[in-house]
Amino acid sequence: MNNLTLLVKPAAGLCNMRCGYCFYRVASEGRENRVMPPEVSDELIKKIALYRPSALNVVFQGGEPTLAGLDFFRAFVEKTKKAVACPVNYAFQTNGLLIDGAWAAFFKENGFLVGVSLDGAPRTNDRRRRSTSGESVFPQVLGAVSVLKKHGVDFNILSVIDNENAADIETTWRYFRKHGFDFLQFIPLVDGVGNAALSPESYETFLKTVFDLWYEELTRGNYVSVRHIDNWVGILMGRPPESCAMCGVCGSYFAVEANGDLYPCDFYCDKAHKLGSVFGENPFAIGETQRRFIEESWIIHAHCKTCDYHALCRGGCRLDRICGLTENRYCAAYRGFFAYAGARMEKAAEMFQFGIRNA
Repeated sequence: MNNLTLLVKPAAGLCNMRCGYCFYRVASEGRENRVMPPEVSDELIKKIALYRPSALNVVFQGGEPTLAGLDFFRAFVEKTKKAVACPVNYAFQTNGLLIDGAWAAFFKENGFLVGVSLDGAPRTNDRRRRSTSGESVFPQVLGAVSVLKKHGVDFNILSVIDNENAADIETTWRYFRKHGFDFLQFIPLVDGVGNAALSPESYETFLKTVFDLWYEELTRGNYVSVRHIDNWVGILMGRPPESCAMCGVCGSYFAVEANGDLYPCDFYCDKAHKLGSVFGENPFAIGETQRRFIEESWIIHAHCKTCDYHALCRGGCRLDRICGLTENRYCAAYRGFFAYAGARMEKAAEMFQFGIRNA
């Protein structure tokens, strides 16, 4: 299969919020942050067509991608439809502030999966996620979710987990379930602006608590999608993980900046990892920089080779790697969690495989 996955930043580092933990705001400082011009998007689509993928996955991210304007995405989808013969799947990650009926109708018409950033109930969300003037954005985000629901748009909730959020995750879970949020992604805060990373101890507690809540729902016949749990249970069922952070190897997609520059990962959009440009002759070919990036992700620590849980952990995300990229900073958390939840994850895998509705 010649699949191609692109993480496209149509508005570069532009954003209408100022989140306390945003790593990309720092990474994009000093750059010419502007909306992707038509000559870049047209060249990108042209090179996709020349690559002839068997399937194309396009994830729009930022900054805040809605700042590129709805007409940008209408044009991108229409031009791609004419130029690319393969199936195309679209995803869109947003803070929700500009989402209205027109956006929602567009997402629904074109089958977009939308990820909306929301860390929890108002008090939790307001701790780190505020407007550029420091005001709460919570009502606007909840309003955006309501509009997406009204138009039948598939969406999930993206939540960043720091030490405080981890300690109060049951409150967040109950809040999300109260509002009928059935598709959840929890993202550990590894680095940010003026923030300590999520500690291994807090992460282990978080994982155990979320799994208990998830499994409780499952045994009552209610399925809630939690991305990292879905992936681990899927591995136990013999399926490959869909999350690149859980594959055990990097290089599963290309990040495309608004100026057309290409990088191997959203977290490594820097000079040392630049792969080239969409204006290059064969931009999606595996060159030396990307080959080295991929090979570095294969290196594992000696104790990983004998670890009972390596088939599930697979070293985790490269961003979490320490000790020369050989060891995951959350190794102890994963060991503790898998020992705690492993038997029930295997039971859940059996339930899914045999269509059992409850334990």
